[in-house]
Order: sequence, then structure tokens, then C-alpha cells
Amino acid sequence: MEQKPSFASVLGNRGFLNLWINQILVQLSYNSLNFALIIWVFKLTDSSMAVAVLLLAVYLPAVLLGLFTGVLVDLIDRKKIIMLIDFFLCLSFFSLIFLKDSYPAILAVAFFVNALGQFYAPAEASAIPLIVKRPQLLVANSFFSITLYSSFLLGFGLAGPFINHFGINMVFVAGGIFLGLAFFLAFTFPSIRAKPDEQGKKLVLALKKRDYHKIWEVGLYEMVETANLIRGKLPVASSILILAGVQMVIGVLAVLMPGLLEKSLHIKATDASYVLVIPLGLGIISGGLILSRIGYLLVRRKLVAKAILFGGLLFFLIGIAPIISPAIKHLPRPIPLPFFYQPPLSAVVAFSSFLLGLVMVSILVPSQTVLQENTPAGGRGKVFSVLGVIMAGLSLIPVLLSGILADIFGTAPIFIALGVVILLVGLFGLKPSLFFPGKSLSFKVREFLGLGHWEGK
Repeated sequence: MEQKPSFASVLGNRGFLNLWINQILVQLSYNSLNFALIIWVFKLTDSSMAVAVLLLAVYLPAVLLGLFTGVLVDLIDRKKIIMLIDFFLCLSFFSLIFLKDSYPAILAVAFFVNALGQFYAPAEASAIPLIVKRPQLLVANSFFSITLYSSFLLGFGLAGPFINHFGINMVFVAGGIFLGLAFFLAFTFPSIRAKPDEQGKKLVLALKKRDYHKIWEVGLYEMVETANLIRGKLPVASSILILAGVQMVIGVLAVLMPGLLEKSLHIKATDASYVLVIPLGLGIISGGLILSRIGYLLVRRKLVAKAILFGGLLFFLIGIAPIISPAIKHLPRPIPLPFFYQPPLSAVVAFSSFLLGLVMVSILVPSQTVLQENTPAGGRGKVFSVLGVIMAGLSLIPVLLSGILADIFGTAPIFIALGVVILLVGLFGLKPSLFFPGKSLSFKVREFLGLGHWEGK
């Protein structure tokens, strides 16, 4: 009788263990860099618009490469892909020590780093089934999921204190050392190859011939195939739009965060680790634990709509938060201070961030579950690949617009306006009859939104 796979048995697989450690080193470095650059660019330029352009450099690789990276990684040994990515990421980090005072150079490096990230994620994820046995797959994926989100929170959480106590160069040096270790660790990987599918063969042939028309055909084919999987499935389409909307809001939050803290709340932007990131992470973890216990008892549509509604309220309250800070009124020359100099305001921001974490997990988990349940296993990868492109693509204009408006009007009014828009979206999900009479919508749409809204049930 075959033994049930355990954490110990999966970690006993040396190939998996090395890949897992590689993921931790890369993700910690990558996330610390993205947070550090957001703070650094704001300090360098004193402009939310400059931060928005940085975010464009972060999102653009997903839009340009997202449809092809999954196909491309199937053509090459994953070991070589991961080694090359680790090596070039390491060089990129160390280069920033000398380029950090040049805004254009920072944008170029950010674009390059995130382009490499587009290849790293599918190479790493697709390598797992080739390294571990099928019964161990669930446990292996659990390891990677846990460390993916933990590294995100830890990377963002550590970057602020590192900058405060050691300077921005320490983030680059520490990340470069981690990535150097990851590169040498990749030498111990086994060869990780898979046979390319039909589209993969077409793509490699087109790349060899530099047939750009054929390359576009492959990308278009992937989009059409995904559209066919989504067509007629309202839950899938709505889940994709919701997930894309969350990504857009996260991008806007990243643009506005340094300006909100430093200019409106007069809290040092590097202290975002304490008052935003850590409470947000605790909210996500707490929400995940709560949903795992009682989530099956809740109606997903209502849960998501209520979470969106509450999220809009939080954004609105964050926008008006400066008026409740007594410290700001008594500062003769308001300057950004450490968060502990303004405990009442910092407590409000931290608690709001915690609640925002609860909101995010209450939106993301049900939406992702609906998406997984309503797409066939064979086409799920394509759906999530296209989802990544849509999420990044829909974020580009709002992120850029938020930076422009924040420089003109300040960050607080943008938070208030965004909160009102999110509130209306949540209200529509909860009470669609307030916006549309029943006769103006098809039966299928009304059924999805809940017939009781129009039939008085």
C-alpha cells in the first residue's frame, strides 16, 4: 500500500528542495526590490507620477510577454532558464548600486527584472510536476503557495526597515547575494525538460525564421482558445473582471501610498512596512483561516459583493484620515516622521490595512475558486495565463492616471474618489435592482445576480 505523501517525504526530494529554496531566495529579493524602488523613486522625484511610470515598467512585461512565456518555457530545459534568470537578476541588483540616482536607468532595470520574472514563474511552476511524483504534487504546490505569499509579505515588510537602518544599497546588496546563492544552487538541479505541444513547435519555428506574423498568430490562437473556454460562462467572466479589478486597485494603492504617507499623513514612507504591509498580511492570513472554517456556509456572490462594498468604505475613510490626526495640526513645519510619533493616526492606518487584508482575501478566494471550478483542467493554464495579461493590461491606464491626478490634487482626494467608485460596484453586486430594472437585463444575467432582487424574494 502506497504511503500518504508528507511534508518530510517531499522535502526529501533533493531536486524539489533545491527548487523550493531557489524560489524563496528569488521571491524575497524580487519583492524587496519592487517595494524599495517605489519608495526610492518617490524620494528621488517627489512625484506620484514618477512612481506610476515605475509601476508601468513593472506591469508592461506581463502585457507584452504573458501570452508567450508559458509556451516558450516548454521549449527549453527549465534548469537552464532558472540559472540564466538567477544570474541576470543578480547582475541587475548589483547594477542598481551605481544606477540608483538615474531615474531612466531605474525604469530600464525594473522593466528588465520584471521581464525575467515573467519567465521565472511559469518555468518554476511547470518544473514541479517534472520533479515530484504525482501523489506528492498537492503537498509540493502547498509549499510553493505558502512561500510565494510569505515571501511577498516578508520582502515588502523587510525592505522599509532595511532602508531606514542601512540605506537603499543594502537592499540591492542583500538581494544580489541571495540571487548569487540561487544561481549556484541551480547547478544542482536535474535537467528539467518537457515535450513542447503543437503551439510550442510552431512558436519555436517562427522564432527561428523571425516570422513575426506567425508569432502573432500563436498569441492570437491562445487568446481565441481562452475566449472559447470563457464564452457563455458569466461566473468565469465576472471572476476574471473582479480579479483584474483587484490587481488594478493594488497598483493604484502602490502609486498613492508614498505620497499619502509622506504628504498627507506625514508618516515616513519607509514605515509603510509597519503600518500597511504587515497589518495587510495579518489580515490576509486571518481572513484565509476564517474562510477555511466557515467559507462553505457563505454565498460566494454575496460575500464578494459585501467585501467590495466594505473595501470601498475603507478607501474612503483612508482618504479622509488626515483630518483626524491632531499631530498634523500642531506641527509648525510638517515633515514625515516615524510612525510611532503619531500613534493615533498610525493605529487607524494599521487597523484599516488589517481590515483591507480581510477584504482582499474575501474577494480573491471565492473568485479564484469560481474560476477553477468553471474551467476545464486542460484549459486552466491558458485561462490563468490570459488572466495575468488582462490584470496587467487593465492596470496600466488607471495606474498612470492616478499618478497624474495625485500630483495635481494630492493623494487624499484620489482615495476618496476611488472609495466612492468601489462602493458603487459593491452596491451593484449586492443590490443590482437599484441600478437596473429587471426588464433591461436578460434572464441569464438576472439569474446570476440573484432573481430575488427583482422578484421580491
